[in-house]
Amino acid sequence: MTPLQHLLVMTDAASGISAVLDWTTATFANVDLLVSLHRAPRGEWLGMDAVTTLGGSGAAQCTAVLFDADGAIGRSAQSLFVEPR
Repeated sequence: MTPLQHLLVMTDAASGISAVLDWTTATFANVDLLVSLHRAPRGEWLGMDAVTTLGGSGAAQCTAVLFDADGAIGRSAQSLFVEPR
């Protein structure tokens, strides 16, 4: 897997990593994913600092700063559909 492929797979999981809802009482699904990079990822070690913000009406947004061992490489944003289980 290339560093870019690894980054994209990892970024898709941002909303699960930064979940502010209890998985046993709420369902949330990504309805889109935007990844904006200012440089290509390098190496095996990738990370993200993800935050989910609830909208209160069945919607939420997850944003993340993406980085590798050399520093920040870009950001991601996901729109989420949220409903009680």
